[in-house]
Amino acid sequence: MKKCLFCLLFFLPNMVLAQNGHRHPFGNQLLLGIHYGYAEDFVGRRNNLFYSEYFIGARAGVSVASNLYGGIQYRFIRADNFETPGQNFYMAGIWLRGYLLHPLDKKNRYRMGAFLESGFLLGNYAFENRNSVQYPFEQPNSWYLPFQMGAEYRLFPFLTLELALNLIYNNGKSWDEHGIVYLSIGANFHL
Repeated sequence: MKKCLFCLLFFLPNMVLAQNGHRHPFGNQLLLGIHYGYAEDFVGRRNNLFYSEYFIGARAGVSVASNLYGGIQYRFIRADNFETPGQNFYMAGIWLRGYLLHPLDKKNRYRMGAFLESGFLLGNYAFENRNSVQYPFEQPNSWYLPFQMGAEYRLFPFLTLELALNLIYNNGKSWDEHGIVYLSIGANFHL
C-alpha cells in the first residue's frame, strides 16, 4: 500500500506536467462529426437482383494526445433489397482516430489531413447472402469492428470536410459474405 501511494505521489505531478508539454493535451480539443454513406450491389441489371444500404453516422470525442482522438459514435442504417422493404437498424460504440497529418495544423499550408480510425460497435444489424444478394434482418447484440481511412480538408479554422472508406467486420463471420464496405462524406467540427 505504501509503495502504491509513493508511486501515485511521484508519478501524478509528472503526468500533469507532461500534459502541458503536448500540443493537444488530453481533453483540450473536442471533435464532433457527422457522415453519410451509401453502398449497393446488383446481379445482372441494376433493377433486377439488388440491395442497398444507407449509413448516417454521428460521433463525439476529445483529444487523447497529439493527433489522437477518442469518443463515442452512433450509426443509423437503412437497408433493403429487391424483395424486402427498407428496414432500420443501428450500431453504437467507441472509436479511436489517429491523424497521420492533421488538417488544423498551423504549419499545414495545404489544409489537407489524413487519418485512420477503428473502434468497437454493438447493434442489431445482420444480413445473410442468398445468390449474391444481402437479406437484412434484426439480430440483437451483434458486434462489429469498424475501420475507416480517409482524408479531411479544412474549410474554416474549426470545420473540415471528410471523405472516407469504411470497412466493417461483422460478427466474426466470413469477410466475403458478411463484411460491410461503403464510401462516406461528412463534416467534422474541431472545437
